[in-house]
Amino acid sequence: MTRLVKRIGLLLVMAVLLVVGAGPIKSEPLPEPGEGLFRRYCAVCHGAAGKGDGPNAPHLDETQPRDLTDRGYMARLSEAHLFRVIGEGGRAVDRSPFMPPFGKTLSREQLASLVSHVRRLSAGASPASAPDGGIEAAGARLVAELGCAGCHRIGGLQAAPIAPDLRRLGSKIRREWLLRFLQTPRRIRPAGYIPLSRSRMPDFLLSREEAEHLAAFLLGRRGRVPDARRAEGAPPDPGGQGRQLFLGYACRACHMRDGAGGAAGPDLTGAGERLHPGWMARYIQDPQAMDPLSPMPRLGVTAAEALAVSLYLAGNGAAAGADAARGSVPIPLGERLFRDLRCGACHPEPGRESEGRPGPDLTYVGDKLRPEWVERYLADPHPVRPWLSARMPSFGLSEAERRTVTGFLMSLRDPAAPPLPERLRSTGTVSAESLRAARQLMSREYLACFTCHLG
Repeated sequence: MTRLVKRIGLLLVMAVLLVVGAGPIKSEPLPEPGEGLFRRYCAVCHGAAGKGDGPNAPHLDETQPRDLTDRGYMARLSEAHLFRVIGEGGRAVDRSPFMPPFGKTLSREQLASLVSHVRRLSAGASPASAPDGGIEAAGARLVAELGCAGCHRIGGLQAAPIAPDLRRLGSKIRREWLLRFLQTPRRIRPAGYIPLSRSRMPDFLLSREEAEHLAAFLLGRRGRVPDARRAEGAPPDPGGQGRQLFLGYACRACHMRDGAGGAAGPDLTGAGERLHPGWMARYIQDPQAMDPLSPMPRLGVTAAEALAVSLYLAGNGAAAGADAARGSVPIPLGERLFRDLRCGACHPEPGRESEGRPGPDLTYVGDKLRPEWVERYLADPHPVRPWLSARMPSFGLSEAERRTVTGFLMSLRDPAAPPLPERLRSTGTVSAESLRAARQLMSREYLACFTCHLG
């Protein structure tokens, strides 16, 4: 019996050694500058390959995005024409009003890079970052877009910002809406914060009390944004000017409102319940001043015009003073929860030190876990290590997405690990003697496994 106990103990040590270490993960090729700009500003309508089949295309009625791979058509266009249509918009060349102007958003050099990339698309060149085939490659992309590397070490995969900056949230968001969103997240940007990304706000299953603490911390962060509530109490869109501007600038090409419009930007239905009118006005006037990563073009509207549009969007939203209750909740508790949930993994902030990765190392997880269990766990995450302050959230993955992520994780194996000896492989049955030995090994007299593990 003692010999069998020692043998099982050796097996446990070998199992631990098999999953320790760090290995390289094949990274996606970096896009050239023009391609990166195209993906951020153009692909949501024109598609990643420029074929006019982006996710926003079906929402543009009969005015469909141009197929930029059409050699015959593109050969007739001069460089000056391409510069003008990208810089000044479709109306400048008597084309689609849904094509916005980017001349006030991009520099001359960036416009030149974008024109060069469009030329390459019509020449038949594939984007440098075109996805490879196979479930493993698709899973690697999905894992990166979901921000898994923010909490888990996965070889050389680096965490990247995939969600909005939260430093000025108190000047932007209304308290009651935020409380509802934290407890029941839903997608605000159909095309993703990073365009064409499948990133999403996961559900951390927060209690009402936790949501109130977290909201108090987030709403206390205002930065140097002008007072976002200067428009509170103003009548909604006096004279209808805001509505006229909203239609005139073809905002519905990108934004849904009351069931009509595009899916490139956030749904603006009920925007007054979510956003402060003053913040909306500042964002409409200069999107990149509020969020440097915003794909919304700077349209050159005046401050008065921006305020008119924001009042139109606010409509009969929450009344002034609706956020007055925030001061009763202690902010330090919310800050600790922000840290424990690793919110900064997806919402990074300059100057805020990284807090490490609280989740298990997944570098060689394919050597450790069974794919059937991983798929079930992704469908219904639950505490496996209850002593950790972090928790695995639910991303609401579809069955296909769960299968894709699992395929990638199962491919993460240590190529240097020796094969498991045949005598240690499971045959599907365990003898009574082995079970008795295992129970003895796990008891208080030996390894005391249940001091740390549930069982």
